[in-house]
Amino acid sequence: MALPTAPRVILRLVPGLARQTTASIKPVPFFQSTSSTPRPFPFFYPSQQHLPFAIPRNTFFNSAPVPSPTFTALRAAFHTSSRLPNARLPLVQQRGFQSSSRAHGIRPYYGDMNRGRRPPNWKDRINSIEHVWILGGLIVANALVFCAWQYGQELAVRFRDASWIRFLQRNFTVSWQNITQGRVWCLLTSAFSHEGTSHLVMNMVTLFFMAPPVLAMLGNVGFLSLYLFSGLSASTFSLLFNHYVTQNPQYAAHGASGATYGTIAFFAAAMPRATFLLFFVVPVRAWLCVSGLFAWDFYNATSRRGGMTDSAGHVGGIASGLLFFLRKVGRI
Repeated sequence: MALPTAPRVILRLVPGLARQTTASIKPVPFFQSTSSTPRPFPFFYPSQQHLPFAIPRNTFFNSAPVPSPTFTALRAAFHTSSRLPNARLPLVQQRGFQSSSRAHGIRPYYGDMNRGRRPPNWKDRINSIEHVWILGGLIVANALVFCAWQYGQELAVRFRDASWIRFLQRNFTVSWQNITQGRVWCLLTSAFSHEGTSHLVMNMVTLFFMAPPVLAMLGNVGFLSLYLFSGLSASTFSLLFNHYVTQNPQYAAHGASGATYGTIAFFAAAMPRATFLLFFVVPVRAWLCVSGLFAWDFYNATSRRGGMTDSAGHVGGIASGLLFFLRKVGRI
């Protein structure tokens, strides 16, 4: 290790000091740790890309904890395209300098910024909407249909006018009579229908807590596809089961529970070790909770005929949520 010129002259004048000083000077690495145990580099998140180039790879973070997968990583896994709609352009492509006159038109300095990039389609526009608006829109739609049912009941009780109730039964409930008369849209519109207050509150509270993580994984278009597919499948399965198995001529049901059960089943399939609070008190694993609901509804659908609960629709909703998950991960 070379010394500066001025200290070198002083050391020549004092030979003993020179021997003592040069003996105590040793080359010390710049990043040498003061303790035997390697410690993390301060002020930085423990990632290799934030460290200086001179530090070896396994010097500091041999025992760093592996971060758990987030909903953003799950969303990237479920999307077929690696480019998300909200991803920003690189810094070079964000700056569009003009090197030509206005008469020749606008020509970016770095070339065509949109070359190789497709224009945004309707899926990109829907996915760019905030998740809270999608969830709020579904809750508001269910609440409006519920208010229509309450209005129809008030008309029937006070003024003996059942026309509004008849309209809702023909267009917002699933029955064999509606299908045979050509009103096939009731398979989908019933996914927004509630007639009882407890039915509405239970489904909307469940959707309020279960929809945000599924929205983070699938995006707006994927979540809406899951909701509509689950409601449509639950209504179809309930219709066929009650017509051919139970043979109930007075069958008419709402399909909103099937759409909610499909959302729960998808979340349980994606994160089976997550914890549900059953009745907001009892902690239960997601896979165990959904398996118990499926077994209970399947038993009620096959053993208990009649009643106010459409257990067959619940079974169809859970099965459709699991099928949607298997389709997303490429198993079917």
